[in-house]
Amino acid sequence: MAFIFFYDLPTKLDDYSKATARMREQQDAMRREARHLESERIALRGESSRLEKQRLAFESATLEMEGERDALESAIRRSEQERSRLEREKEELREEREKWEKAREDRVPQGAFWDVVWPAWDCRAYGTREYWGILQNIPEDWTDLDACMNMPVEIEGVTLRRPYRCAHVEDSPYIHGYWMVEWGQPDCQPWHRNFHDKVRGTTMNSIA
Repeated sequence: MAFIFFYDLPTKLDDYSKATARMREQQDAMRREARHLESERIALRGESSRLEKQRLAFESATLEMEGERDALESAIRRSEQERSRLEREKEELREEREKWEKAREDRVPQGAFWDVVWPAWDCRAYGTREYWGILQNIPEDWTDLDACMNMPVEIEGVTLRRPYRCAHVEDSPYIHGYWMVEWGQPDCQPWHRNFHDKVRGTTMNSIA
């Protein structure tokens, strides 16, 4: 038996050495795998931290954008309210002006009248002549100027609401009104006269 044991001993030692070598290789491989896994774990932890920072930054940017959006919507609402208020005020002013203008149109000095309304001797423009008149019997509660500027007149078949100007004239106790009349003034338009026939030596009077 002893002989068999010593005979198998080199083989067993060789198997043991091989097994030991394989075990050492496996341990080295496991250590390398462990180091690799640890590196990946550290990398994953860094990536997770980076992603968490990006998430927090995104949430912060989202909150900031929502705040800006709310501020913009609030500004838009205020602008619309202000525009509505201005439109209401504009409409109220328009209605008030219309009422005032209507009241002014209806305001005529009762009892007053234009004593004389005469055309000026010269023309002021093509087909236009100035007329003037004297206002009489002005009510006591009216000033001369207000009564003159609110007194209508009829000239050449057309009623004019008021003169274009009123003024006191030197050496006259009355206020005068003035109107520009652009109708019924044929003598304020060009016309020809005294046509002469140079061939026959005669003269013909013609008004175009």
